[in-house]
Amino acid sequence: MDLKTVTKLLQEVEDGLGGGLAACDVFSKQSGMSIAGIRTAPKACALFNVVMERTTEAIKKSGLPIPDQLQSLMIQLGVDNENPLVLIAVIELDSKYRMGMAVDLTKSSLGLLISVVLPDVLGPLRQSLTSGRSA
Repeated sequence: MDLKTVTKLLQEVEDGLGGGLAACDVFSKQSGMSIAGIRTAPKACALFNVVMERTTEAIKKSGLPIPDQLQSLMIQLGVDNENPLVLIAVIELDSKYRMGMAVDLTKSSLGLLISVVLPDVLGPLRQSLTSGRSA
């Protein structure tokens, strides 16, 4: 794993969201512990790791044809003038890691996150997690 690159890419997420990133962590699926983050939220990592495990199990039991690498969770919290205020996102990165983030949608937008920021960083982030790992 190239931890320096992981940290750099998380900083790109923060810069890309223009002040909207409240917290962001890359965390272990096995332990739920953060390996890198910005304004890390250790309890959130541990708890949302459990939520994702149960969600993944429910998807498999449901028979829905969703590959593991596409499973992610986005929860919008609070509403002001019909607009969500906070987004909680948990994204599958690879077989060992997930990324969790809280985004203040009063300072950034869901469109910016999904259409610009995540496409720019997810590929390099996944690659930096596997660099140095034997296949």
